[in-house]
Amino acid sequence: MSFRDEELNFPKLLFRAWFYFRTGYNLYLAFFIGFASNIIVLFRLGVQDNKYLFPGIFPSLTVFTIVGLVVAIPVGITAGLYHMKRTAAFAADASVQTEANPYVYKTIGKEKEVFLPLWILTVRGLAKLLERQETMSLEDKNELKEILEKANALLEGQYVGLPKKMGIKSFPVTEADT
Repeated sequence: MSFRDEELNFPKLLFRAWFYFRTGYNLYLAFFIGFASNIIVLFRLGVQDNKYLFPGIFPSLTVFTIVGLVVAIPVGITAGLYHMKRTAAFAADASVQTEANPYVYKTIGKEKEVFLPLWILTVRGLAKLLERQETMSLEDKNELKEILEKANALLEGQYVGLPKKMGIKSFPVTEADT
C-alpha cells in the first residue's frame, strides 16, 4: 500500500513527522553540530593560546580536527560496544522501554497474522483431544477459556495485561493501529 492509497489522517501524519524530525535531528544534525562546536571551542580555548600546542603540534584547526576524529572514533566505538555488551545499562534501558511500550501487550505483524491464529487452533485441537479423553478438569477448562479469550482479544487489536489495567488507550499512529 502506497502513501497515496491511504486516507489522510492528520494526527497520524503529524506524530509520524514529529518522530522522524526528532530522530533525524538527534542522530544526525545535533551530533554533527555538537561535534563541530566542541572541536572549535577546544581548539580556540585549549590549543590556540597554548604556545606548546600551537603552532607546534596543532598548526591548524584542520589538523586538530583530524586528530580529534582519529581519537574520538575508536574511543566512541569502544564505549558504545562496552555499553551494549558489558554493562547492565543497555539491558536496563531495553527493559524499561519494553515495560513502557504499550505495543508489547498487542500483537502486530507476523504474530497477529500467522503465529497467534496457529497457536489458537493448536490449543483448541488439544482441548478437544483432552475432552475426549476426559482428562481436563473444570479448572483447566476455565483457565483455557480465559487464555483463549485474551488471545482472541489480541487478534482483534485490543490490549491485554498491564496497559489495560493502567487505562492505556489506543491511539492510531502506526499501520497496525488502524
